Amino acid sequence: MPTRLLLPLLDAFAVLGSLWLAQWVAHGLNPAAMPAGTATLVELMGPNPILPSGLALSVAWLGSLKATGGYDPLRMTSVARMLSAGFKSGASTLVFMMALHFALRGSTWARTTVLVFAGISTINVAMLRSLFFQIQSHLPSTLRDRRVAIVGTGEGACSMTERIHLYGHKTWTLAGFITPSAGTDFMAVNPTQVLGQLLDLAELVEQHAFEVVVIATDKLNREEHLILSTEASKLGVRVLQAPETWGVANPKPELAALGSLQLVDLTALTYPSEGAVLKRALDLVLVSIGGLLLVPLLLPIALLIRLSDGGPALFTQSRAGKGGVTFPMFKFRSMVVDAESQRDDLQTANESDGVLFKLKEDPRVTPLGRWLRRWSIDELPQLLNVLRGDMNLVGPRPLPVADLAGIERDPELMYWFTQRSKVKPGITGTWQVAKRGSLKMDDMIRLDIDYIQGWSLSADLVLLLRTIPAVTRRREAL
Repeated sequence: MPTRLLLPLLDAFAVLGSLWLAQWVAHGLNPAAMPAGTATLVELMGPNPILPSGLALSVAWLGSLKATGGYDPLRMTSVARMLSAGFKSGASTLVFMMALHFALRGSTWARTTVLVFAGISTINVAMLRSLFFQIQSHLPSTLRDRRVAIVGTGEGACSMTERIHLYGHKTWTLAGFITPSAGTDFMAVNPTQVLGQLLDLAELVEQHAFEVVVIATDKLNREEHLILSTEASKLGVRVLQAPETWGVANPKPELAALGSLQLVDLTALTYPSEGAVLKRALDLVLVSIGGLLLVPLLLPIALLIRLSDGGPALFTQSRAGKGGVTFPMFKFRSMVVDAESQRDDLQTANESDGVLFKLKEDPRVTPLGRWLRRWSIDELPQLLNVLRGDMNLVGPRPLPVADLAGIERDPELMYWFTQRSKVKPGITGTWQVAKRGSLKMDDMIRLDIDYIQGWSLSADLVLLLRTIPAVTRRREAL
């Protein structure tokens, strides 16, 4: 059964089940204490005294979910978004129930039941939806009904494919690629995945049943733009495009009015001050609690490092923070004592394709340090940086000042550094939950820009949770 039909049925089941459970909980888990007019779960399925308001309640819940994007597969791409839609819908339904309670006196539920139901139904809908999407993400692609086609066959199309796999949470199936006019886009994708030309969009939709197309090329001509702007909507296909101006302007544009003229605002990116305050408060709470729990672990590790070669337990390195201001970043020392003085001798062996210095098998790393890096334990002293206000728990990784020499000569790298400077760096971030040490420079830039332009507190919480399995899978450390 398609998601668009199954999901409303699951939501309705959660609502009805929550209604029955709320009546039970509201009366002290004592069925004998329930009023005579209280419906059982079976009775809720058929005619009963509260059926009219029960039907209205189900419609209200589903309508609220619809209004908050709960049935839009493009918006329900993460647990945070699902929970957000559920909480908003639960609050809206609570207001509706209170109004219904006064309008239909004697034909609806007690106020205690209403309040209990609001909480239980929100939790049940959110949990059932989360479970549903988790199960769906493990189904074979042939059983999913969320299909997307990418317009383009060049490097942009390859990059978009990776982004869909990374951010689509395994709920989107790539139908294939659509070529613009013949010979206008380089063939970087697998030719066997090419569906056809954009001029034949109607036939392609009928043959391959995709519901979304993502533009990942700048090679479209006027006729193809007209097809996407007129024919796609008639075919029920949604057209999306990643921002193309991130290299020269605001990566998160907003609408602006010039009189009655609606334009896109490309002003420099700004961040909500209230969001920064909440983020800082959350960091302090988590670091204070985590620091107390980790003290029994930190002290023995520091002692082991000290005893291993007689050198200091902590390593301090100058990193670039918010506004480009440098600060001393703390780490447990994982290299030999004179590691920095050996760096110039190893420069020719640098494996990074960008400005950063990186060696997969760095000879300066000690045996104990290799173990610390594998489990990211060497990063724990950066909790001190968070307390000092140099860093956040989540954000772009702070760049070593030594790696930034001459960056102003590359406009794209300078833009990347400028955008990163708008936020505090973090202990963990998108690099850590992706491929960690094996990321290419272009991937690092793209992940940072994606994080900056889509920042939210809920996204930070998701990254924190995703860091745990990323570390336990023992990926390469940065």
